[in-house]
Amino acid sequence: MMTGTQRIKALLDGSPIDRTPIGGWYHMPLVDRNVTDFTRELIASTDLNKWDFIKIMTNGHFYTEAYGGDIAFSKVNTMWSGTIKRYPIRSAADARNLPVLGIDNPVWQRELKILRNLKDYYQDRLPIVATIFNPLTAVQECAGCLDPVPMLHLMAEDPDALHKALEAMTQTNFIYLDALFAEGIDGIFLANQYSMSHLLTDAQYEEFCQPYEARILEHCKGHTWFNMAHIHGSRNLRMDRYLSYSDDLLQALNWECCPVGVPAEEVTTIADVRAKTDKIIIAGFDQDHDFITPENDREAVKAVLKRRFLEAEKENGSNRFIFAPGCCLAHGGSYLNALIYEVAEELGQSK
Repeated sequence: MMTGTQRIKALLDGSPIDRTPIGGWYHMPLVDRNVTDFTRELIASTDLNKWDFIKIMTNGHFYTEAYGGDIAFSKVNTMWSGTIKRYPIRSAADARNLPVLGIDNPVWQRELKILRNLKDYYQDRLPIVATIFNPLTAVQECAGCLDPVPMLHLMAEDPDALHKALEAMTQTNFIYLDALFAEGIDGIFLANQYSMSHLLTDAQYEEFCQPYEARILEHCKGHTWFNMAHIHGSRNLRMDRYLSYSDDLLQALNWECCPVGVPAEEVTTIADVRAKTDKIIIAGFDQDHDFITPENDREAVKAVLKRRFLEAEKENGSNRFIFAPGCCLAHGGSYLNALIYEVAEELGQSK
């Protein structure tokens, strides 16, 4: 039986796999700021669900936290987001003067300890990827959490201040990444919340998003081997921006390939992507709807996941993809997550 590392490296180098790899991740808001408890929960969820890689599901406010935001963190297991009482960026002046954070920042130190624990436990049996927000997304998080409006205002009213903030955030990410490299991180989960084309014009995307994101991937060159782009959103994705990255910069693509309720013409399917690239595809089912049935019946959910798997395999042309959600699974976890493995074990064996 292959390890997760062996399976995913086999996808990259074209060698045989024993079955389709799988993955999943979800927020753990009650423990994700405690090194010991978060490490235990990450190991427990990974081992129980037999996932083939670990996406460290860092607290969703970690950039805001690192920059000194006043946050009332969630105390509910099924709600990842807390309440931001005071953002680090509240004006153009704040953006212009955003500092570069050193590696002694307590948030970075916490995350490095978590990585160290995971590396010690898994001994490279599974690849471990760290969550990194691209600079525009990270600056947005420090100004309005999931709300893009503050960034749109800065683009229109003081683009120079926004560029200053993006440069500071890029340098901060470089410092954090260098420490992750030193601890042996295998890759990054590079999240972009500006992937949907209706959020920015092409000109805005090319000026404020893409160049800074590209520098993050360039900085990883030679240090990581399993970088995933998380192309966030359910419709009208700027997928072509990611297909253009060379394979030594970006190895895998994760996105919502089958979102429920989205018009077909707005969906990026696995077939669309596979026709244009040989990068690893990490996708397959709708994390928001496919685990829900009126009776909460596992066999009904499993039937949906089986259908999703067979559709994904057909669109991909083989079982050489990673069967996974397009975004985070239900917060706090679910016993139904184990069905991802059951389906891959039954249907994903190499022929």
